[in-house]
Amino acid sequence: MSINPQKTRFYATILLNRILEGKASFDSGFSELVKKYKISPRESAILYRLFYKIVLYYHSLKFLVRYHGYPPRVNGVIEYLYMKGFNFDAILDEVKEIASTLSPVLKISVMYGYPEWFVRDLYGRIPHEELELILKSLNEKKRWLRVNTLKASIEEALECLEKTGLKIKPHSKFNDLILVNDPFIKIGQNNCVKKGLVIPQDISSYIATMMVKLNEEDTIDACSAPGVKLLQIYSCCKPRRIIAVDLSEKRLKALIKLVKSYIGNTYNIIVMNANSAEAEYNSRNASIIIDAPCSNSGAIYSDPAIKLNISRETVRRLSLIQRNILEKNLMKRGTIYFMTCSIHPSEGEEVIDYVLGKYGNKIELRGDVSFPGVAKGYPGFKSSSVVYRIQPHIVNGQGFFIAILEVK
Repeated sequence: MSINPQKTRFYATILLNRILEGKASFDSGFSELVKKYKISPRESAILYRLFYKIVLYYHSLKFLVRYHGYPPRVNGVIEYLYMKGFNFDAILDEVKEIASTLSPVLKISVMYGYPEWFVRDLYGRIPHEELELILKSLNEKKRWLRVNTLKASIEEALECLEKTGLKIKPHSKFNDLILVNDPFIKIGQNNCVKKGLVIPQDISSYIATMMVKLNEEDTIDACSAPGVKLLQIYSCCKPRRIIAVDLSEKRLKALIKLVKSYIGNTYNIIVMNANSAEAEYNSRNASIIIDAPCSNSGAIYSDPAIKLNISRETVRRLSLIQRNILEKNLMKRGTIYFMTCSIHPSEGEEVIDYVLGKYGNKIELRGDVSFPGVAKGYPGFKSSSVVYRIQPHIVNGQGFFIAILEVK
């Protein structure tokens, strides 16, 4: 089925404007479009893949249209795409050709569709060959599933998925992780997902959670919603009690629904609607997991709209929030697992350097953890050798930062 260029131009303009207004993720914006204009399932499947690429490479397209004399705004981008017949492969070939003539930072920015300031911030911290591998990997959509061992064995889950016709590939090291061959296939209505036998969860989130070692006391999931890590911890570690905390009442309702669906009724998960930077817990020597609010720059392929609205100001604001949450939780003894789904050092190494400078006599960083796919932090920081990075191109997943702090 070929696309209708006029309709495609119309739909793409609406979607881009919606995302740039900061009012929608890619998936929610596209779903609104399909519902409002009653786009058929067959047409929407084609448009989804095309629009995914347009949003993913929007910064590249802005540079390209400026290069050709179009205004570097939504209308200019759309008119250029329309003039090219929305032939995205040919457009990407032109992007690569032009990028090859540019300075190193601008070349990477244009080649992979990232804001120039973002690439510049990383360029001095990571060898440029590795930086390109990271950004390239984050441009390639993936979909992972984790077997819910509370409801099914690995064999039962695999058999169920195969019966639904889903093409899959089990991970070679983590046998309860499964890669879906076609990441664009919608799996929400898959029978195995609906039954709770498998849970959508990225491999990097899985690895980060596997690094958590619980003690015999409470586990506090300080930024818990939507609850995917909580499900994994509950299924693998059988904690005494989990206190799930989140500021968003809406997200907590989704967490409760998720727990009921994948675990069932349970007495030892306590849900708390609170700000993790202010909450008080009646718990000592707890294991505290802080999956802090962040830019999600490590999750680009899950939502390419992140690229369109990320800014230095946003990263700085979120970094301050991360510091505040971490500082509040340093007031109690225990082990803190601090993590962000970000590849920017302001949401990782810089946060830990800050707390080291302020609370160095109160905390000790665990730098002795060895786990498949996990590397040390970016070089050039005080904490570089005692914090961790899960790199997208190494694990074929998202980008994660992790620090393990022992509070004395």
